[in-house]
Order: sequence, then structure tokens, then C-alpha cells
Amino acid sequence: MADTGDDWEEREQRAVLALDAYRERRRQRRGGDTYFGSAELLEHAEEVLSKAEHERRRIEVMNDAAAAGMSPELADMLYDIAREERLDPALGFELVHSGLGVAAPLDGMSNAPVQPTTDKYAPEWLGAAIGADELLRERTLRLSFRRLRGLLERYDDPAEAFRAFAREPDVEPVGY
Repeated sequence: MADTGDDWEEREQRAVLALDAYRERRRQRRGGDTYFGSAELLEHAEEVLSKAEHERRRIEVMNDAAAAGMSPELADMLYDIAREERLDPALGFELVHSGLGVAAPLDGMSNAPVQPTTDKYAPEWLGAAIGADELLRERTLRLSFRRLRGLLERYDDPAEAFRAFAREPDVEPVGY
């Protein structure tokens, strides 16, 4: 089914609201905290955090997630994946809170349903260690954060990067 202009406008509005919420969070934290998020919205590989600072930031995201009604498992996963994908976890939280993300393939986990041995999203070695729902959630978070990070690196204006993210053909409201 093709997207209408109204669908794109709604997604763009959600994306820009996520960016605005992140900026407001940074503004509020400036008074009592030296860290209030990266101006580029990205984390840098050379940034070295003390264990206490890392845990403080994690707890902050966890508290925000709990206040928003998000599960602790999702908050923990989004924090870790955002860090791995070099996206500020507070920005990752706002994106998840907006509900926008890269949608799963039509067949769920598999991009190759006719060749299950090549299914890169559900490798056999995982076995029963992680359920399909958690794997799909991890994949959705990782692809969403990676795509957004790439757009933030490409565009000078973060708002334009967020609008471009919302216009991607496989970005839609997803149930994390």
C-alpha cells in the first residue's frame, strides 16, 4: 500500500517532536550537569566514560523510560544498542518514545524465508537463548538507530535528518 502525503506528514511530525523532546531534555540538564548530550546527537568512540558516569546515564534513561511506561528490558536494550551504534542514548529513548522505527520485513524475522539457513536475523547458534520477540526488537532498534545516525552524519541540520528518516520507505510506527 502506497504512503499518502498525510502519512509522511504524520511521521515527519513525530520525528521532529522526538528531536524537540531531546533538545528540551538537554536544555533542562544544562544547569546541574556538565553532560547534556552531544551537540551532534552522536556519541563518539573516543569518549571515555567512568563506570559511575556510564551508570548514571543508564539510570537516567531507565527512569525516563519508566516514567513513560516503557519496560525496563526495552530501556536497557535501547541504551546498549544506542551506545553500540554511537547514538546518544537519550536521543534513542526519544526515538523509541515517538514510536517510529525501521519496520520488520513482511515475513517477520526472516529476509530469506525460502532459504532459512541464510536467515541472518535468526542464526541457529542463538538457539533458545533469546526469543523471537526480543530478537525482532533488537533488530528494529539497531536498524533504526543505525539509519538515523547515518542521516545525522549526512545532513548538517538535525531536523532535516529526522524528516529524512521519517520519509524512508520502511520507517513507520512500530511496536517496540
